[in-house]
Amino acid sequence: MEAETFPDADVKAKLAQFVLLQVDGDKDKATTEKYGVQGYPDFHVLKADGTCVYDFSGYSPPAEFAQELENGLSKAK
Repeated sequence: MEAETFPDADVKAKLAQFVLLQVDGDKDKATTEKYGVQGYPDFHVLKADGTCVYDFSGYSPPAEFAQELENGLSKAK
């Protein structure tokens, strides 16, 4: 994801619409348990109060990841 997906221009534009937070699941077990993280990578779109409105996991190529982000934005509205 770091090498192929995140550098993609469309992905960068979509990510700019989010507040990003990266959690180290080995150090922050409470957060991984709260959101039911089973593996990595794992992504959650949250409301300001921490309520998860959309989540997805696993490797995604750029176009697929950009679509997942768009899905998350739609659910958050």
